[in-house]
Amino acid sequence: MKSLFLAFATAALCAISFSATAQTSSYPNRSIKIIVPYAAGGGADQVARMIGQKLSERLKQPVVVENRGGASNTMGMSLVAKSPADGYTLGLVTPTFVMTKSIVKNHPYEPLQDFVAVAMLGEAPLFLAVTANLPVKNLKELIEYGKKHPGELNWASGGTASTQGLAGLLFSSMADIKTVQIQYKGSSQGMNDLLAGAVQFMFNPMPSIAQHAKSGKLKILGVASTEKLPMHPDIPVIGETVPGFHMNGWFGLAAPAGTPKDVVERLNREIGEIVTSPDTRKNMIDSGLEPKVMSASKFGEMIASDYAKYAKIFATEGVKPE
Repeated sequence: MKSLFLAFATAALCAISFSATAQTSSYPNRSIKIIVPYAAGGGADQVARMIGQKLSERLKQPVVVENRGGASNTMGMSLVAKSPADGYTLGLVTPTFVMTKSIVKNHPYEPLQDFVAVAMLGEAPLFLAVTANLPVKNLKELIEYGKKHPGELNWASGGTASTQGLAGLLFSSMADIKTVQIQYKGSSQGMNDLLAGAVQFMFNPMPSIAQHAKSGKLKILGVASTEKLPMHPDIPVIGETVPGFHMNGWFGLAAPAGTPKDVVERLNREIGEIVTSPDTRKNMIDSGLEPKVMSASKFGEMIASDYAKYAKIFATEGVKPE
């Protein structure tokens, strides 16, 4: 009887193993969804669609981008967390993904436990842009204007739980000027008000502001990187005027925890080849992004590191969950 039980148990385990192997080896056999937790039209949306199109071509399956902005990213990422862990639902993640746990009450998921890192896409240096009608030509003049007009400089962000929000808070604090944060559901909405002059400045990656700067509707005063960027040598580093200030953005993809390792590795490999391909690399650089490839495990380590770093900054700045 014991040997018969062992035989059945062994057969069952083999069947499960075979089923899992068959499932991952046939991946993908239907459409894949990328949930972007931002409104359509912003930098994150543009990156997701660029990568999604190329991924569709390589995997021979449709890749659908779905915008689910709101609640500081948590609305869209909640959908990802609750999706089957089968590789058919991915989420576009940015630093906001690791910030929300520190400042959002009743947070609906655990960023480090409920997701698995899939692939890094690239880094997005943040640039400080001001509306064209603001009477300043450089960072020094912007700070002087802020000191002369305390509380009159409004700046747009995707909420405190965003790189824009954190950059704006730190810049205002370190430059010692009193400003007002105006929060939006997505960067595209904030950009519209910046163009209209309803807000005076905003931190954003280059993809969202490049065309407006070229047309003269915005002025770019600085970049929040630690050193000058080769692709934008004429744009000064904000830290040269506000010592110690820097903030970096990035884009990547994550999946629900429990997604098969083989599927994660397949996606990481395909996306890595997309990002390093000459045409995609050129498009990303032209848009102001720095293409970057790393293993899924390394990307996961980076996410965990940023999670700890931003939690410390929020605690230092006295930002509490709301």
